[in-house]
Amino acid sequence: MKISRSKLIAIITGFISVIICIVYLLLITVFDFRSFLNDQIISHSPNMAAVFVEISLPR
Repeated sequence: MKISRSKLIAIITGFISVIICIVYLLLITVFDFRSFLNDQIISHSPNMAAVFVEISLPR
């Protein structure tokens, strides 16, 4: 079976576009999941406190 050059280019281009779509959907899924995690981290109880420590090095 012989495939013409234009058909081969069309098939390769189709595969590349499908791969780009899959990568795009995976990135959107990851970033959407991260926003869900950020919302969970931010919405802790209001009784939380932050502790800051300053370390001074001797000169």
